[in-house]
Amino acid sequence: PLLDDALIALLDDAADTVDLALYDFDHPGLLDAVLDAWERGVDVRLVSDADEAHADGTAALIDAGVPVALRPAGDRIQHHKFAVFDGAAVWTGSTNWTDTGLLQNDNNAVLVRSVDLADAYTGEVDQMVAGRFGRRKWLGATDRAVAAGDQTVTYHFSPQDDPVQAVVAAIDAAEESVGGAVFSFTHPDVVDALEAAWARGVDVAVVMDESQANGPWSVDEELAAAGVPVYIDGNHNASGWAGGKLHHKVLVVDPGTSGEVVLTGSANWSRAGTDDNDENLLEIRDADIVAAFADEVARVRSVATLHPDFAGEAPEVPEPVAQPEPEPGDWTLQIHEVLADPDGTDRGQEFVEIVNLGPDPVNLHDFTLGDAADPARHVFGERVLGPGEGVVVFDQGERPHLEHAVPSTSGYLSLNNSGETVVVADRTGAVVAEVTVGEAIPGVSVTRWPQRSAGAPMVAHDSISDQPSSPGTLADGRGLGTFDEPAFTVVLNEVMVDPEGTDRGQEYVELVNLGPGMADLTGFSLDDEAGTRHVFDGVVLAPGEPVVVWDTAPPAEVPGAVASSTGYLALNNAGDALWLRTPEGETHDTVGWDGSAPGVSWNRVQDGGREPFLVLHDEVDGAVGVASPGVRATGEGW
Repeated sequence: PLLDDALIALLDDAADTVDLALYDFDHPGLLDAVLDAWERGVDVRLVSDADEAHADGTAALIDAGVPVALRPAGDRIQHHKFAVFDGAAVWTGSTNWTDTGLLQNDNNAVLVRSVDLADAYTGEVDQMVAGRFGRRKWLGATDRAVAAGDQTVTYHFSPQDDPVQAVVAAIDAAEESVGGAVFSFTHPDVVDALEAAWARGVDVAVVMDESQANGPWSVDEELAAAGVPVYIDGNHNASGWAGGKLHHKVLVVDPGTSGEVVLTGSANWSRAGTDDNDENLLEIRDADIVAAFADEVARVRSVATLHPDFAGEAPEVPEPVAQPEPEPGDWTLQIHEVLADPDGTDRGQEFVEIVNLGPDPVNLHDFTLGDAADPARHVFGERVLGPGEGVVVFDQGERPHLEHAVPSTSGYLSLNNSGETVVVADRTGAVVAEVTVGEAIPGVSVTRWPQRSAGAPMVAHDSISDQPSSPGTLADGRGLGTFDEPAFTVVLNEVMVDPEGTDRGQEYVELVNLGPGMADLTGFSLDDEAGTRHVFDGVVLAPGEPVVVWDTAPPAEVPGAVASSTGYLALNNAGDALWLRTPEGETHDTVGWDGSAPGVSWNRVQDGGREPFLVLHDEVDGAVGVASPGVRATGEGW
């Protein structure tokens, strides 16, 4: 499963205690799961860093009354990324609990079921909850090797255990190979150990994050000049400084031998990471886990670039260690977009788009695409979908302008315009992806919203885009495999200008984030021809999330309801216009109306769409009732 799905399952299964030590926390699904655990009586504690206390997850737990301890700001950082479940299992690694950490960065996590390890990590939380951070923490146990099933793992905490010395010791013991993938690397002791290993004939290769390698303290130039193979990462899922980082802190030594070991955790190979921060590091000698990490280091190395200062012969990237194929049902494919009723002839125009939402490649060889009438409208040949990649199966005909398009092997799709269930089955016949779509709109596809989201509903494509379909790309034209977040689009979706009875406390304006990025509305204003009616403060909308601005006190049952900052809206029944303006005063969206009907709201002609025209609510296709603040016109949740 995806990392966030696996974490949510662990949180959902927690019965008694959940201890969290997290540097950054804003993933909405994980936040909901933590709050659900708290509300059902699980004892939850969070330790974080004061510099990150504004993060959505941390702030929401504080508001909910969850016990939260913060390392004081300006005193280095609490940099852990671990959780302890019911005193019996530890989740740790390099992954922050954020959308960026889970979807864009190269990261890792391990789950170790061990009461002894859980006890050690709980003790680390106990110290920080008591206010002992960094060098104020006690040393604890001197023997840090504990049982985990039939294996032994060794843990280290910063700064009391100086974990970078475990990295140095592992490199010093290497006999055949050392592979590293690390975000921040500045520690001279690790440099000395790698140069010594290279000098004695050990195969050494280290992949470093590009943004950190450009920093003044990075050791990439020093290693490259010494002849040690150094690579600069090739993760380009970035938007400025947001995402797209090689965020691992991984060392793999001698995989496949009796001395094999992997070291991973939150600690970068830096003085701050080992001398001052609150960090953790695990040494694991399990052959399967070492092989998996060796494969990951080989993968990031395969898309990386040799450092320009390295003058030696480029070493070969090791072949990945064979990993078992997922069991049927463990695939992470999604039917992402379907066009059942093209505008004009169907032949050659119908298509089904499939994407891989998982972190691992999927070979589609002998997978089938079909429906109830024919389960094998298309049989895939040898085709591998990498993480985030997609394939578009058309009815017939080549599409040379679309890199990921293939014609169906049967020569037809024959999708039913009045409703259809489309299914992807793996080579065993097990269903791995399916979707049911309703009556088709001529020329308009249906697509997931939010896009690339597991379990997301299908919506009319032109409700989230100015295009009727987007085979092979996202709705905004970006590639399926890109994870940067472009500028958001928030629309004025519904306006109640003439409530039944008194206007005071009944007028409202509904806004919806059409995504695909998070929308921070702080400083945005809601204006009409008379002036500013509301200024947003601290409202951040996820893709597909609404906010409803009410005249005065908002109803508690309305999702996303807030009161206007001015205490009134005073919308003109005879006709008016509204503007959503940026903090700089630029128009982000605008709508207008002419007249009103008592008790009936004005709504975008396509509910949650980009078309700016308003119609009375009861004229919207599928509308239920005369108004729908906080939900779709159909009454369904956003």
